[in-house]
Amino acid sequence: MGLEDPANRVRLAVSRTAPMAFFLYSMIVTWFHTVGHELLTFPKRPWYTTKKEPSFADMLTTLRQTTYDDITAKLPLEQTRHKTWITRITELLSRTG
Repeated sequence: MGLEDPANRVRLAVSRTAPMAFFLYSMIVTWFHTVGHELLTFPKRPWYTTKKEPSFADMLTTLRQTTYDDITAKLPLEQTRHKTWITRITELLSRTG
């Protein structure tokens, strides 16, 4: 989320960076606890078949995927080819961060 390498130089900006990062972290964890856990899907990882608990990266990916799905659901996509393309792009974007 950018806390490890903030690019701010002004004293006031420095003092705001950490609280904002912790606020956003808290909001994402709260959202995941109330809604997002039902939407969680782990990607296929043959090297990690025993994973049961989500990491913060999984929570963030689920939030991104849900947001992208909400946005693309409003697009008028009558052709199946376009829906498949949009689905693939949103999957890629939600995993890359």
